[in-house]
Amino acid sequence: MDYMSYNYDFDGDGTLDSYAEEIDADGDGVADGIQIYADTDGDGVIDNIYTELDTNGDGIIDTSESVYDDGENSYLFVGVDTDGDGVIDTTETFIDEGNNGQFDVHYEEQATDTDGDGIFDTYTLGSDNDLDGIFEATEVYDYDEDTGVYEIENIDTDGYSTDTYYAEMSGKFDNFDADNSDPSEVIGDPEEAMKGWEFQGNTKRCALYSQMFVIEDLTDTDIDMEEMADIAEENGWFTEDGGTLLIDMNKMLDYYGVENEMSFNNDISDIEDCLSGGGKAIVSIDANEIWVGDNDNMFTPGYTPNHAVEVIGIDYSSPDNPMVILNDSGHPDGCGSMIPLDVFVDSWEDSGCHLIACY
Repeated sequence: MDYMSYNYDFDGDGTLDSYAEEIDADGDGVADGIQIYADTDGDGVIDNIYTELDTNGDGIIDTSESVYDDGENSYLFVGVDTDGDGVIDTTETFIDEGNNGQFDVHYEEQATDTDGDGIFDTYTLGSDNDLDGIFEATEVYDYDEDTGVYEIENIDTDGYSTDTYYAEMSGKFDNFDADNSDPSEVIGDPEEAMKGWEFQGNTKRCALYSQMFVIEDLTDTDIDMEEMADIAEENGWFTEDGGTLLIDMNKMLDYYGVENEMSFNNDISDIEDCLSGGGKAIVSIDANEIWVGDNDNMFTPGYTPNHAVEVIGIDYSSPDNPMVILNDSGHPDGCGSMIPLDVFVDSWEDSGCHLIACY
C-alpha cells in the first residue's frame, strides 16, 4: 500500500496535532482513499481516525469509517455507498458508553434518493439498544418536495404503538439580505460573494464549484466549469462519478495560482479570521445535516463529510441566533443560504473541521 502523508501543527507549538495519509491501495498511482488522524482535544493523543476508501477501484469512494473517543464514550461510525452513486446511503453507529471496551448501542440508517436530485427522499432508522440484534424501534422518513416536510412514522416493533408526526425541513433556506442585517455585525462580504454563485445540478462537482467561486472572486477571472472539470479529471483530482477527495480539494486553487492553506481541527474563529482578513473559506461538511435539518433525533451521529461549500460570511445581527452564510452549489436555494451557527458547526465537525483558507 502506497501513500502520501500530510502533517499538521496548527497551533505552532512544535507538536503534531493531526496528519492525513492519501492512500493508493492498488499501487496504480491514483489515490484510492484518505485516512485522517486527529488529536481533537490537544492532549497529545490521537482520538479520532477517519477513513474514506474506494474498495473496488472504480474511482468512487464507497466506504467511510470513523473511530472517535471523546474521553467518556467511544464511537465507531461506518458508512457504505451500496448503489455505487458516490453517496453514502447506509450508516451504522456503535457506541461504547463509559469506554468499558464493549459496545452498548447500535444504530443503523438507510437512505434512498429515489429521483436522483441529490436529496434523500426516504430514511429508515433502526435502534438496537441492547445489542440483541433486534431493532426495538424503526423510524421511516418520507420527504414531500412540494411542502418541504418529512412525514415521519415511528414504529414500535413490539407492535404496541405507531405514531406519525412531521418534521420541518431546513433545506428551504432563508438567504442573506443585507437590508435585514446590521453591517457592523456581519463578517465577510456575503452580498458581493453571492454574485458568483452557481448551481451544480445533478453532479458531484461541489468542490470544483467552491474553488471556482473563490478563484473568480480573488483573480477577477471567468472560469469555464467544463474546462476546470476536464483539467481536474486529467490530473486525477476529480471524477464525475466519485467527486473530489477531501485532500484534493485545493488542487485547482493551486493550478490557478491562488494562495491557500488546508488545515483540520479548526473552530469558527479561524473562519472569522480568514474572512475578516479579506480571505475566502472553503469547508467540508455533512450536507444532510443542513439540507434536511438539525433534528438530532432524525440521524445517527455519523462522521461522514460528503460536501464542499464556500463560507462567505457570518452574521451576528441577532446575537441569540448567529447565522453562517454559505455559497452552496449543491442546493438550488444555496446562494447565500443562512444556516444557524450550531447546525453548521455540527455538520462541519464531521470533516474534522476541515478548512481551506484562500487569499
